[in-house]
Amino acid sequence: MREKFITLLFVCCAAAIAVGCGGGGQGSSASPTFSATPEQRPELTLETVRSAINGAWVEDVPSADGKGKPEGWSFDYNEPKEIEIVEQKIEGDRATVVVNMKTRSRPRDRNQKSLEGQLRLHLELRLDFIFREWDVTEVDNISFRYTRLEPPSPAPGGPPPASPGVSPNPPTQNPPPPPPPPQG
Repeated sequence: MREKFITLLFVCCAAAIAVGCGGGGQGSSASPTFSATPEQRPELTLETVRSAINGAWVEDVPSADGKGKPEGWSFDYNEPKEIEIVEQKIEGDRATVVVNMKTRSRPRDRNQKSLEGQLRLHLELRLDFIFREWDVTEVDNISFRYTRLEPPSPAPGGPPPASPGVSPNPPTQNPPPPPPPPQG
């Protein structure tokens, strides 16, 4: 009886893996697509857009002051995002969404930037294992610009900046040894 249970469990796991890995496309974005009826299609909400944009890439984002060279930007899960949906058009399993967006570098990034402006997101409904999800396939830059942020200055009254080659913490002197105990 136990052997039959283990065999059945193995067959169920193999079937689940085969369904999850089905489609076998090439490339990293080879998630299978399908046509969903409007009742099966997940709603395209602000939170859906906020999640779907993570990992998306914008080419040639210009600097706001026009002095810096254009740079690419990849949206990260940990960066703060303010998003406002301006326009939305859904045609079957594809959608186009225009958003006003503000974001910035993660707090611990070396080169801090603030970015804001308008983007056009092209989304496609994809099947991820058994879940239907909207995925950003392309991003058009309408007016998205970046501004380099200066590193924060030290707090007033804080320690002065260290000189090169000098330890920021001066060496401390050991206190004198205690006097010997009285004899007697």
